[in-house]
Amino acid sequence: MRTVRRVLTGLILVLVQGAGAAEPPAVADRVGQSIYLDGLLLSGRPVRATVQQGVKLSGAAAACVHCHRRSGLGGSEGQNTIRPIAGRLLFSPEHTGRSGRWSEPAGGIAVRPTYTRATLARALREGIDPAGRALDALMPRYALSDEEIAALYAYLEGLSSTFAPGVTDREIHFSTIVTPGVHPDISRAQLEVLQAFFRDKNGGTRKEVRRREVGSEQMYRAFRTWVLHVWELDGAPETWRAQLEAHYRQQPIFAVIGGLGDGNWQPVHAFCEEAGLPCVFPDVDYPVVEGAGYYSLYFSRGIVLEADVLAKQLAETRAGTNRIVQVFRDDETGRLPAQALRAALQRRGMEDLADYPVSGKGAVSAGFWSALLRDARPAILVVWLDPEEVRSLGSTGAPPAGLQTLYLSASLLAMQHPGLSDGWLDRVRMVYLFDRPANRAQHLARMNAWLRARQIPLADARTQANAYFAATIAGDAVTHIGENFSRDYFIERIEQMAETSLSPSIYPRLSLGPGQRFASRGGYIVRLPRGTAGTPVPVSDWLIP
Repeated sequence: MRTVRRVLTGLILVLVQGAGAAEPPAVADRVGQSIYLDGLLLSGRPVRATVQQGVKLSGAAAACVHCHRRSGLGGSEGQNTIRPIAGRLLFSPEHTGRSGRWSEPAGGIAVRPTYTRATLARALREGIDPAGRALDALMPRYALSDEEIAALYAYLEGLSSTFAPGVTDREIHFSTIVTPGVHPDISRAQLEVLQAFFRDKNGGTRKEVRRREVGSEQMYRAFRTWVLHVWELDGAPETWRAQLEAHYRQQPIFAVIGGLGDGNWQPVHAFCEEAGLPCVFPDVDYPVVEGAGYYSLYFSRGIVLEADVLAKQLAETRAGTNRIVQVFRDDETGRLPAQALRAALQRRGMEDLADYPVSGKGAVSAGFWSALLRDARPAILVVWLDPEEVRSLGSTGAPPAGLQTLYLSASLLAMQHPGLSDGWLDRVRMVYLFDRPANRAQHLARMNAWLRARQIPLADARTQANAYFAATIAGDAVTHIGENFSRDYFIERIEQMAETSLSPSIYPRLSLGPGQRFASRGGYIVRLPRGTAGTPVPVSDWLIP
């Protein structure tokens, strides 16, 4: 009985996590959309409802999206199955979709009666389904007028009712985005992985094409040929939006898979959010952290997470009681980790942090380092600079006696050895967001075997592993959505599948939940053995700020 009662189960909402344009229904209704997504009436007054044991809900806590999700195609929460309420499944006979174009995504669930506007009103107000059965106690009872229920009905009718842009009867289009400044070898390493994955998806598919044309089973009707478009941007970041719009006009896509950015990613992020376009795990060190949005899924918070991990390490080791000096480029991306570290230390009551910004575009000289070490006399030196600039530090001779620790960024060093002398290496610690090198061979064994089988040379481990993960989880999500080609549902499936994916990435553990947009949340502090042949060794546990 619990299963058949889960019609419209659990429309309980906490505030919709992640802003961004929802995938628009065929018939957009502002009132219905506001009720569904935000728990607000057009007047701005909150929606009001009562749930089990008389608990009162209001506004965001009473909106539908929390359980039924933006797609309206349902899902699960613990042991509770959340049934789809998109109109084509709610307002038409249950089994019609199984022989037609659409099907209910959650199989194996007892048949539910078809809803009308009148029975929807009774379900919302009284918790009674069209067959006269009581709905689950988790289903709120709403205080909505006839006009408001009509608006919600209209919104549900159009919800996830059409294929998203980029999907035709025969093809599904994707892109990957590369911003200026990415090294050609890195770009090539990602593209080789994506192209091979797409070839695999489309290889040996004659039978699937034939079955789609003549068959009735959903798994065959959902088959599409995968098409990859490479959007390479050029010029200044303020020109990227126009370039992205031009690419999209030429060929709409269903989602962005992977992507590479050397620095600023904000214009790409903003475009994807405003277009309602999923951007699945771009390999970037500067993701948008504040107001992360809904459609962009990232591996981690990148350089900002490094700053937070370092602050936690300094607080826990009480190193923050000593004088800390940080060096960074005085530009938009250079200031970002410096500001994040200062804020993270201040949250922990540590204020003794001195900034030494590097201005101009020239290389950092030995004279700069000598003056800094002499005048600032740091006990802790944090350097947010690239490999060449870090190496110039070693030209000052042996480290001063008062310098206890030199902290470097693994992301900014591209996970490479800094090239310093043994005397410096004894004091170097690196903030390391990635899997421990000692585990990497085993962790990436599956991906490496896949590359060898396709005669793709092993190149940059981070780039190849992350591209492989992004492509694989996108492929798994498309398989699970069947013919429900909704971008929102695609995102929802990835949220649910990230933690259980068998595909490796360069990160030790990845997981997402509803509204979460950063799959890896911690990092290590590692030391570097003497010489250039040794691999980093963790000196901390996995630190989650």
